[in-house]
Amino acid sequence: MAFAETLVASYAARDFAESDDEEDEEESDDDDDDDEYSPNTKRGQISSSSDSEVGSGPRQHLLELLWGIMRLPSGQVDALQATYFSRVMCSVLQRKPYETLDFVRAQGDAVPLFLAHLGVSAIVDLLLKVISLEELENGPGIIAWLSEYRLIPMLVDRLGPGCDPETHSLAAQVLLDIIAISQCNNPSQPTIGANALIEELKSEATVTRLANFMLDREAPHATSTLINCVYIFIELIRRNYSDSTTVTAGDSPISPDTDQQESPDQSSHGGGSTPRMPNVDLSDMMRVLAERTGDLVALLKDPRSPTAPVPTTQGMREPLGFERLRICELFAELLHCSNMPRLNQSVSSPLLESSPVSHRDSPTVAVATTSEGCATPHGSDIAEYAFGEGTVYSDVALVVSEAKDHDSSNTAVGQLLKWKLIEHGVLTTCVELFFEFGLNNFLHSVVYDIMHQVLNLPLSLECNVALIVVAFRDVRITSRIAQACANNDF
Repeated sequence: MAFAETLVASYAARDFAESDDEEDEEESDDDDDDDEYSPNTKRGQISSSSDSEVGSGPRQHLLELLWGIMRLPSGQVDALQATYFSRVMCSVLQRKPYETLDFVRAQGDAVPLFLAHLGVSAIVDLLLKVISLEELENGPGIIAWLSEYRLIPMLVDRLGPGCDPETHSLAAQVLLDIIAISQCNNPSQPTIGANALIEELKSEATVTRLANFMLDREAPHATSTLINCVYIFIELIRRNYSDSTTVTAGDSPISPDTDQQESPDQSSHGGGSTPRMPNVDLSDMMRVLAERTGDLVALLKDPRSPTAPVPTTQGMREPLGFERLRICELFAELLHCSNMPRLNQSVSSPLLESSPVSHRDSPTVAVATTSEGCATPHGSDIAEYAFGEGTVYSDVALVVSEAKDHDSSNTAVGQLLKWKLIEHGVLTTCVELFFEFGLNNFLHSVVYDIMHQVLNLPLSLECNVALIVVAFRDVRITSRIAQACANNDF
């Protein structure tokens, strides 16, 4: 172990790639007897070996000595030491990837060792480098190996509300990096594509665990868990959603290739095209989070984080807190995601069938403005668009079903999310926070995004119309804005 430390520490003297440096040659000439065991010579042998000897034969023991750095107890790896260790390993992986990967996989405790050093950025970078090599030809099987050794479940364990916030942050960052290198909407950026790690992360079982962690009312660090889990969910959505895939009534039916169609800006320099990576199916994640909408709204109304007034430029004010801000951000991203075509497929048909909307939620909305002496259509609900206190400019007759009538058994998951937003009063609660925290520009941007989405939804789906009705009837958005403007005039 001491020799391995000395070996890596010696790399700090100069770049490991300069193994044919004149100084090394002079040192070698000065003492031929010690040449075989010289740290500089070891450095040169490892970093310059581009032949078949790396990872096998006489060079195998050098990798084993180097790997000894990974076996140091957590917290005892020096940052500089780890940096040079990572640089050497990355260099060897670059030159002889298959042989070096075979060596890493042969270490039965490699995954636990990587996770034991999550706090060392250089070692985390090495892990990500290993994962990125999945894109090599002939399929090195790195993803399958990491999945077999439970990389994702072990990272999720570290997001438990019993772990400290620093551990949450480190685990979440690794997961965010895995998402980034696994799937990307930008075809110009390299990616290994959808894989088993992402499938595990967005699976119903994993998302349910994360939801239970972050909504725990008793655990000591559940708020930190929520904040980091929201980052993960948002990254999954943003990396796998594009407005170019959104279709509305009247568009051509969805085909199995819809999510792989190229966008206008994806033409290559040669006049050809670079196909988009196929989007990951987020329906399981959406379904789990939609069913927990009520719990999230409860945290908006009664947060776990401290709400005692704090000094501001306008006196003592209650803080919004990151907990409530992140929940609002999550609702905004879920609403974006709910418009993806594949999340609006009929629940009674296979994924990516030709119909773009659920049979249960097909557009059956009848709209008719009433006038004096004109009877309201039988069986319809009256939604009053109240633009001012006690003032009704028009009555609109709508055939809109109750939100509670929709569940995962009869409703497409994208539409289920919208019905849950209605059932639990998400718009009303978010707008209340908007006006309550008049100094929080971050919150204002998020709530604006939510309302902007709602007011621009196509009227082809019943749930969309119902959300728009809520914005005027329940939220009273126009009268609230007018009143706020009037208050600012004084």
